[in-house]
Amino acid sequence: MEYLYDGTFDGLLTCLYEHVYTEKADDIRVLEENVQLSLGRQMQVKTDLTKSEKVAKAIEKKISPAALRRAYRAYLTAEKGKEMDVLRYVFLGFKLGRDVDRLHGSETVRRIDVLNHKVSWEADRILGILRFSVIEGPDGKDVLYAAIHPNCDLIQSIMPHFLNRFRQDPFIIHDVGREKAGFAKDDEWVMRPLPRDFSPQYTVDEQQYRELWRNYFRTAAIDQRRNPKLQKQFIPTRYWQYLTEMG
Repeated sequence: MEYLYDGTFDGLLTCLYEHVYTEKADDIRVLEENVQLSLGRQMQVKTDLTKSEKVAKAIEKKISPAALRRAYRAYLTAEKGKEMDVLRYVFLGFKLGRDVDRLHGSETVRRIDVLNHKVSWEADRILGILRFSVIEGPDGKDVLYAAIHPNCDLIQSIMPHFLNRFRQDPFIIHDVGREKAGFAKDDEWVMRPLPRDFSPQYTVDEQQYRELWRNYFRTAAIDQRRNPKLQKQFIPTRYWQYLTEMG
């Protein structure tokens, strides 16, 4: 049976529930990605918070809370087949308990390790290169805004870091590719849709600062020591479009 779900983590956990109580899953895919007709049987799984909560609690009780976090981080990647990776890991954990994460020779566990590393690695990189700019908010007040386009779904991972840094300043982190953003204000944050064509209105001072920074970046560079290859190793080109100095 091929399960089709809405792409949410609760939807994925609901599929794991149906894997036990309806029919074993041969594959799990996001509904909107299912553009080709399948020769096998398919079932669209509607996200059920009651079912997903039961699976989450079972993972925490039968394996460990850490296992639930590892499954969630694996889900945050953009890797194809991650859903079945999570399914295999969870049900191996149901058999072995918390010892599952010590089974480093298992391909199932190793795969989850790889997916977790992808999320951690990219989150650390984004924390190091993310650029905030000052834009005009809907109420006329200044708001910090940053755009990102990561491979992994990282807003949930990086918002707490910046919320701790900017406790008094409202800010927005926009995942352009996924068309959503984290909006923070008064020491709290929420996730809301934000289209990729959102055009921030920079303040006059911000526009001047951005141009000053670009000029500094250009004039401070030593032509004889330019090394584009090394530069791309430190910061892959897919991140350049949101760096002020590269604009």
